[in-house]
Amino acid sequence: MKKSKKTLFPLFYKKKPRRPLSKKKKKLLKFTLQKFLFKKEEIHNSKKNFLEIGFGYGENIIHLSKKNPNKSIIGCEIYEPGIANLVEKIETENLKNIYIFPNSIFSLFSKLKKNSIEKIFILYPDPWPKKKHYKRRLISDVFLKKINKILKINGIVFITTDSEDYLNVILNEFLMNKNFLLVNKKITNCYKRPKELIETKYEKKAKIKNNKKFFLKFKKMC
Repeated sequence: MKKSKKTLFPLFYKKKPRRPLSKKKKKLLKFTLQKFLFKKEEIHNSKKNFLEIGFGYGENIIHLSKKNPNKSIIGCEIYEPGIANLVEKIETENLKNIYIFPNSIFSLFSKLKKNSIEKIFILYPDPWPKKKHYKRRLISDVFLKKINKILKINGIVFITTDSEDYLNVILNEFLMNKNFLLVNKKITNCYKRPKELIETKYEKKAKIKNNKKFFLKFKKMC
């Protein structure tokens, strides 16, 4: 028997929706989503690209689209209710610069050119708090190598979290990587939301739980 190859990437786990998708959302995913899918050719023709990894229900990516009509906004997400929600918003508001990639970010990396992204947004990635689930966390050495390849020099990575444990992991991974600089400089500068971001559903949940929210900003130096 052949031994299975060990993957270099963290496994991605789709969390099942709490309730079944409605007929409307299923229709949005089956038919309407096709109009807004990521197209490698169109993105490569654009010199101004933003990328949001795990856009949730799409509040921030809609905000980015409206504030930056001259930029292409790529949204990567595997959670179907969130994808359907974004598709509906794009159509309702007639937005023309959002491209959805409904799959793992590691599948998208190979489709993006080197130094093609200006800013990356990662808002409240799942902290996977149980020790047995640490391998599922997004931020890792492998992940940083991937984003370093697609990010332009002086490009910015925005990361938000309300998990102090995950905060320490994120800081450690970035500070150990010579290619990135923490723009905030001090942790006390991480409590204020940057103007590029808006309050999302996940941030509101953190506020209800009275969790501290951390807003990190890293710059690619080389």
